Amino acid sequence: MEENKDIKMDANSTDFVPNEGLESEIETQGPKKISKDDPDYIPVKEKVAYGVGALMDGGGVALMGCVMLYYMTRFLGIPAAAAGAVVMASKAWDAVTDPVMGVISDNTRSRWGRRRPYMFVGGFLLILGMVLLFLPASREIASLGGRIAYVLVMYLLWNTFSTITQVPYCSLASDISGDYSERDKANTVKLIFTSVSAGLSYLGPTLALEAFAKGTINATHFWLIMIVYGVLFGGGLVIASIFVKERVGALNPDVKAKFSFRVYGDAVKNKSFRWHIVMYSAAFMCMDILSALAVYYALDVWGGTTLFGKPFTSMYVIAPLMGGAVAMFPVCRYVMDKKSKQFAFRMGLPAYILGGIMLGAMSPDWAPTALVPVFALIMGLGFGGAQMMPWIIFPDTVDVAELKLGHRPTGVFSGMMTLARKLAGALGVFVAASGIQAFGYKETPIDATERIVQTGNALLGVRIVLSSAVVILISIALFASFKYKVNSKKLDRIKYFNQLRRDGILDEELTEEEQAEKAQLIKELA
Repeated sequence: MEENKDIKMDANSTDFVPNEGLESEIETQGPKKISKDDPDYIPVKEKVAYGVGALMDGGGVALMGCVMLYYMTRFLGIPAAAAGAVVMASKAWDAVTDPVMGVISDNTRSRWGRRRPYMFVGGFLLILGMVLLFLPASREIASLGGRIAYVLVMYLLWNTFSTITQVPYCSLASDISGDYSERDKANTVKLIFTSVSAGLSYLGPTLALEAFAKGTINATHFWLIMIVYGVLFGGGLVIASIFVKERVGALNPDVKAKFSFRVYGDAVKNKSFRWHIVMYSAAFMCMDILSALAVYYALDVWGGTTLFGKPFTSMYVIAPLMGGAVAMFPVCRYVMDKKSKQFAFRMGLPAYILGGIMLGAMSPDWAPTALVPVFALIMGLGFGGAQMMPWIIFPDTVDVAELKLGHRPTGVFSGMMTLARKLAGALGVFVAASGIQAFGYKETPIDATERIVQTGNALLGVRIVLSSAVVILISIALFASFKYKVNSKKLDRIKYFNQLRRDGILDEELTEEEQAEKAQLIKELA
């Protein structure tokens, strides 16, 4: 135990006070330094390759969020509520496949690692899924039921391919390094690619959708544009699968866990993971509702107005929103190091709420059109931290789980987080669709030659649903951020105890002070 005591002294150099440190949110220190010779060090080229894999992580959900609902109501003639139900049904399927995929990847043993084989194969499957989902021939199906059945089956297929790739890829957020400062750097690079991809995947497909609606491009052109995005998403994952290393492997390589619904319980019971999921899901559910309504907001509410001498489009909403979020990344990174990750997450949320209220309150009857991108920019500046922090926080929750469980349920937690993201997005789209239909929004029949002009009540509904979503969901995310208590000083101690366990030191061999400290960490955080 002398070696153990020496480690304890080094660990205590962080001035950690067991009880006081666990009762209050201690501010973090600056980023740690790590040698290039350290096995946990991640070279810059690898961080970039890891980031390229996030093209699907950021863009896949963004593209489907802004395209699917309007595509179904405008081009397949599917009523809004039924279109929302299609999205919800696909996510019910994810409720089964995502956690199962987490267990599968956790149990995989191969010369290429646990995660990378699925990313490589799944990258090609994603391209196939995009080809089938927006196939122009689907519009020629005569019956409404046939079109609903086709889009449902193909959307289920797309989500299955997404699960095969995204659960393993998201697990790399924890597996790429055992050092949390290196993980933070790698995940910051990832989030830059995530945000750029999300911006491009909101903007490009939305503009293509609007051009399709106006007859500027036809169904085949729109389909080819979607395939280009499929190649970007799938190709990025193939690149990441080839060049990224998995530095954190299974703690017990010879032991494989069987799937059990207990994996759901382990995740939900973990306090840190639970509040983290609430922060993440609420913020991104709000973003999904905004993206789903962006085309309706631009073409229906502000349709007919001009900005800079050109017709108003969703570009004036999405571009400043995503641009503002990306611009805040360096600020959030600085604040994260100086304060805490949860503080960086929540610091801009009041501005997000303000911007959402104003977008909902403004009407072309009295408000200058130029105010729309201004408040969209304010929302983006507020959303920057909420977009950046969740996947930087995620590996920390896995460390907390390891402290309590004695193993790293990375794939399971990744599967649950991916599932929560998909369910939140699906529920958001369903609520948005049902909400605007309740206000009288009408779908365009499949044989219509022009877009239907909506009633004033329907346009008011679009604004109310959008604004209400921002106020309610961002307030929930803000509340959850105060409940999340993990910080860098606690992570230092968690890493210390986890390393002792890996070295074969049992809890009974710890000092009484260490046992009490570990028990308190588990009680508070896990």
